[in-house]
Amino acid sequence: MAQTKNSRRAFLSHLAAGAAGLTFTRLTTKAQAQTQPPRRFIIDAHQHYQPAPEYIGQLVKIYRLRNAMACVLTPMSGLEVVKKAAAEHPDVVIPYGYLNVDDPNALSDIRRFADAGFKGIKMHRPRLNWDDFSYFQIYEKLQSLQIVALFHTGIVAGSSDEPEPSSMARMRPSFLHTIARSFPKLVIQGAHLGNPWYDEAAEVARWEKNLYFDLTGSSLIKKAKNLAVFKEYLWWEGPTAHSSPDAVYAFEKLVFGTDERPENLDACIARHEAMLDACDVPEVSRKKIYGETMAKILGIKVRS
Repeated sequence: MAQTKNSRRAFLSHLAAGAAGLTFTRLTTKAQAQTQPPRRFIIDAHQHYQPAPEYIGQLVKIYRLRNAMACVLTPMSGLEVVKKAAAEHPDVVIPYGYLNVDDPNALSDIRRFADAGFKGIKMHRPRLNWDDFSYFQIYEKLQSLQIVALFHTGIVAGSSDEPEPSSMARMRPSFLHTIARSFPKLVIQGAHLGNPWYDEAAEVARWEKNLYFDLTGSSLIKKAKNLAVFKEYLWWEGPTAHSSPDAVYAFEKLVFGTDERPENLDACIARHEAMLDACDVPEVSRKKIYGETMAKILGIKVRS
């Protein structure tokens, strides 16, 4: 009899523990769900093409699940691959070119990208400052073809053991001010919010209505312990006595990008969400940052 009672107590204890564990699991799952960002339409405005055979398939699989598209920055050697991918996966792949502005064939390369249906051009590592007048024919061509001009700004990655003719000094975000003023219909995106010249980048964006920045790269990692600092750089609420009448809420001058491999999309979103939370950015503006602004620029219908 005592054995039966003991068995019953053990059974009831096991049952209670299981119920408690189930409750804990449910609460944990609910808490995790509450911390997940809402489903939004996403355009990754800074995704680099990789020549690996599995790259396009992996990009499409990951991004389609997250209602995301990607501007795939592609050198001329990958033009045909990305052109084909854009035709086969128009819900994910947005073709962008990658241009060497010092190449004598730069203008003809822009035309080749445009004829292939590419929507933007990424530029990096100039031998001269971005706003050197010798580059103006390139910017005029991009403006006339309505192609987005994506400029690297700020620190340059790479090995110090390899010769490098360019430097971060050639790519300060302030140079984009000259370009935006000279080509007012050219849509410009500066990469990395000018890291480390955040103030400079933000002030340029404040005045130029067709100029935006992404926050890809190391900035959200470097500033992880003080993400609210971005509210100091992006400080204005809209038009003020010292802003353009076209000025919008400062954080709406940002567009989302990863500058990382497709499998890092969720990690990049999490870093952005942490920064936007720290800066109290409202959901209506987050939707613009993640996809609506780029959709408007590129003529893409926003998906729910």
